[in-house]
Amino acid sequence: MLTLNAAKLKQMFVAGAEAVASEYEYINELNVFPVPDGDTGTNMMITINGAVDTIRNIDYTDIFLLGKNFSRGLLMNARGNSGVIFSQIIKGFTSILKEGKNEIGVVDFVSAFSAAKNTAYAAVASPVEGTILTVIRVTAENLNKQRNFKSIEDVMKTACKEAQKILLQTPELLRELKEVGVVDSGGYGLCRFFDGMLLALGKNVELDTAKKIPLNKIEAKRSFINGLEDSNVGFGYCCEFIMILKSRVSLKQSKKRDFDLASFKKELNSIGDSTAVVKEDDLVKVHIHTLTPYRLLEIGAKYGEFNKVKIENMTLQFLERNPGTTLEKIQDQIKAKRKLPSEVKIIATVPSATIAKLYKDKLNINHTINTEITGNPSIQEFLDKIREANTSNIIIVVDDSNILLAAREAATLTANEINIEIINAHNIAASYLACLSFDPIQDIGTNENNISEIVESTVVGKVSVSSKFVKYSHIEIKKKDFIGIIDKRIVVSGKNLTQLLQEFSDKLVDELRKPKVAYIIYGRDAQLRDIKSLKKYLTETHSLNVSLVNGDQQTYSLYIAIQR
Repeated sequence: MLTLNAAKLKQMFVAGAEAVASEYEYINELNVFPVPDGDTGTNMMITINGAVDTIRNIDYTDIFLLGKNFSRGLLMNARGNSGVIFSQIIKGFTSILKEGKNEIGVVDFVSAFSAAKNTAYAAVASPVEGTILTVIRVTAENLNKQRNFKSIEDVMKTACKEAQKILLQTPELLRELKEVGVVDSGGYGLCRFFDGMLLALGKNVELDTAKKIPLNKIEAKRSFINGLEDSNVGFGYCCEFIMILKSRVSLKQSKKRDFDLASFKKELNSIGDSTAVVKEDDLVKVHIHTLTPYRLLEIGAKYGEFNKVKIENMTLQFLERNPGTTLEKIQDQIKAKRKLPSEVKIIATVPSATIAKLYKDKLNINHTINTEITGNPSIQEFLDKIREANTSNIIIVVDDSNILLAAREAATLTANEINIEIINAHNIAASYLACLSFDPIQDIGTNENNISEIVESTVVGKVSVSSKFVKYSHIEIKKKDFIGIIDKRIVVSGKNLTQLLQEFSDKLVDELRKPKVAYIIYGRDAQLRDIKSLKKYLTETHSLNVSLVNGDQQTYSLYIAIQR
C-alpha cells in the first residue's frame, strides 16, 4: 500500500483502540504507582474509546477531518497523565494531515511519527525518560534514520518493532521500573495501539512476535513505597479539567484574561507536579497532582470557565488499597528503605545555562536550577533537585532573595529525612565567589560556615537598563538609562556606561573596609571593552584583584561581588 486514505486510517485507529482495550487490565497491573491515575490501562482505554465513539458512525473521505475529529475526541476524553500524553501523540501524528486531502503517502506517514514525538514532549512540563514519551521518541528517531520504506505496511511494521524494542529497555531508563521488574505501562499501551494499527492494514500483515518477550510472564508487583517516593506521584489530589477560554458563567463576572500557554504552565508548576497542559483552539486540558486543588481552580478561572472537572484524593485511595497502612508508617518505611549517603552536595540557583556549566566544570557543583528558563523556581523544582542530589546533607545557595521562600518550604518538607542548610547569596557573583570555597570532603557545618562567611564579607550589585521613566526621592531615572542596583535600591543612573560603572563600583568599594578581590559576571548584552575598562579601573584605582566571568545571562548586564 503506497498511500493511506481516510477509511483505512479510521480502521487503524479503531483496531488500535481494540488492542488496548483487550489488554487494559494487564496494563493496569504493569503500573508501579497504586494511585487513582496510576490505572494506566483503564485511563488509556477510556481516552481512546471515547475518541473512537466520535468517529465510529461517520464515513470519512477527507483524511484531515478524520484526524481533527479523532484528535479532539481524545482531548475531550483524555483521562490521567497517560491519557493526556497519548492524546498529544495522536494530535501530533494527525497534524501532518492536510485539509482537503483524501490520502497521504509513505513519506508523510513517516513524518507523522516525528510530529507525534514533538507534540507529546511539548505538552509535558518535566518529561521523564523510560516512559511512553521515550517509546514514541525513539520510534520516531529510528524511523527517520531508515526512510527507505516501500509501503505504509513497511513503515507500520518497523514502528511496531522499534517501539517494542525500546519498551523492553524502559526498566534500564527508569529506576522504579527496574526495582519492580516491569516495563512502562503507558509505553506498553502505545505498543499495543501500534500493533492494532498494523493488523488493520490487511489480512496478510502479521505481527513480528518471534522476537518479542512474552510480557505477560513479567511479574507485575506493586510497591507502595516506590510509588510514593516517585516525584510525579504522591500524597494529595489528582486533578483534571477542560476549560473553555474567555467563557463566563455569569455576565456579572469580569472579562477573562488573555491566555499565554508558557505563563500558564509556570503558574501550575508553582502548585504541583506531574503537569500536562494541552491547548486546542479555545479548549485547554490540564492534568496535575497538587496538595491545593482550590488554587488550581483559581488559576484556571482567570482565563475561562470549566467544561469538566475531576478531583480525586490520591492519599485516601492509596490507604484504602492498603488496609492497616497509615501515613506515618509509610514515611517510616521510606526513610528506612532509602538510607541516603551522607556526602555534602550543593544545589545552586543560576540565571543562565552558561553559569550552570561553569558551576559544574569549575566548581564541581552538578545540581543547579536555571531560572532563566522558568523564572523563580517552584517548591517542586527544589524537591526534584533535592531528590536528584540523593544525599542526606545539602546546602542550597540561592542567588536571589525572591527564591528564598520556595527553598525554605522545600527544606521543611524534607526535614525529617535530609539535613538542608540554605544560604542567600543575593547575587550570582557572590554565589560564585562563595561556592569557590566548597569542599566536599568537609562536613556540612564546616562548608556552611565557610560559604556564609564569604557571603557576609561580600558586597554585591548589579547593572541593567531601565525600561521606563521613574522618579524617586533620591534619584530620577529615564527610560533606557543604565542603572546600578545595591540591595534592591537603584543607587546610580545615567547614559554613559563607563562613567556609571566607575561611580557604581566606587559605592560598592565604600561599603567594605580594605576590599581585596572582585568578581564580575557579565551578560550577553555587555560589551567586553566596557567590562575590561571596569576591570582596569578597579585594579588601578582600588588595587583589587579582579576576575571576569562570561555568564551570558539576559536580564542584567553584569553582576559584581567585592570581598575583603
